[in-house]
Amino acid sequence: MKSGRLFQRRDCARSVCLFLLVSASVPAQTDRFQCAPLVPSKARQPAYGAAPGQPRCEGFYEKNVSQPFLELVSLTRSAPGSLTVDAEGRLSLRGSLKLDTRLVIQPMRSNPLYRVDAGLSRGASVGWSSRTMLQATGLQLRDLGFLALVGAEPMVLAPVSTQVGDEGHTAYAVLRPSVAVSSLSWRAYRLGSPAVLPGDWQALANKPLFAWERIALAIPLPTDGLSLRIDVAGLDSQGQALPLLQFVVLGANDDNP
Repeated sequence: MKSGRLFQRRDCARSVCLFLLVSASVPAQTDRFQCAPLVPSKARQPAYGAAPGQPRCEGFYEKNVSQPFLELVSLTRSAPGSLTVDAEGRLSLRGSLKLDTRLVIQPMRSNPLYRVDAGLSRGASVGWSSRTMLQATGLQLRDLGFLALVGAEPMVLAPVSTQVGDEGHTAYAVLRPSVAVSSLSWRAYRLGSPAVLPGDWQALANKPLFAWERIALAIPLPTDGLSLRIDVAGLDSQGQALPLLQFVVLGANDDNP
């Protein structure tokens, strides 16, 4: 399958770039949590910005889409749609055991444009109340995506653990295209040691997808707890290749992005 050009240059007007704008590594803790460089909404409240008295940024924002793309909107240990909250509407979220990450919570739908950013320290869990976001957006818990970002070129992420029992050997990625696609395929491989995986392309979507339609990808994780690189390639409805989506899934034993 035609894989398209590498996803090396990203126009920051695209939503895919909005969650990639993190530093090459996430600092352990800073005096003030840095919000992502988004344009706060002028029409909806709360507008994206720092949460008063909290190491968190949250709210509605604005964006423009300049060209077609494939987007990763969630990477978790739990299958999509399986999340549960406690009586206070809270989730316990955990990222990497050995690296600090930047937690991003966003709708898996294309709208509304609402985002939460927070620090997620290595080996620690953070309690997050979903009520503010769900009440502001009218969404349900199953509509939310979770990312734990370490780096941006390519995306380096730890699968987010959202509940007890998320210690299996599968990560669940949720993908969506900004345009209708006729096919999608993916491959998993390693660069260098300790082992090179085959990296054969596998069909992901055996039927056309509409623009912004989501599709889940179950990624088997290596039992040695080390990282995998993932490529996702797609063709639009005219048979033209979309930019290649690339990301790295960190393993539990990875201590270097």
